[in-house]
Amino acid sequence: MKYPLDKICIKSGVYCSHCQYKIESGIVEKEELEILRALVELEERLKFLKKGEYVKSIHIDDEVFVFIRNSFDTSELNMLEYELSKELRKRAKVIEHISDLRRLVEQIMYPATVTGINRVWIPDGTEILNIRVSRRDKKHLIHAREHYEALIEKISGIKTRIVFE
Repeated sequence: MKYPLDKICIKSGVYCSHCQYKIESGIVEKEELEILRALVELEERLKFLKKGEYVKSIHIDDEVFVFIRNSFDTSELNMLEYELSKELRKRAKVIEHISDLRRLVEQIMYPATVTGINRVWIPDGTEILNIRVSRRDKKHLIHAREHYEALIEKISGIKTRIVFE
């Protein structure tokens, strides 16, 4: 798997000047170091991880959303979620980072069904991503609506609003 830091630095916990710069500048956040270390350890057991690329991880309450790139089977993603949850001792959700915003949002919101996504441009020049979710699926969401809005906003860079219809 490709990582934003050197594998040796991740394993040892002692960072070279290049990796230290990435941590201090915020390219890699300090909360991500634990996840990177767990992924490096899992890569030895789960051989399919070698074809992937780590993108980012975001903590929300007691859950970690890990974004990885390259095509993985659903069974591989599920196995990685299970093993990562065991390793970190908290719930982990692995999401395949793709350029299609709708599919990315559907993965984040799963098992709730996304009925539509609209981009709304406001006269002051800002853009809002309006995500419509079925009202009956509200009970399937683990976290509050605000948590999902913040997560999608961090990933897409667009202010997000989730509406239940």
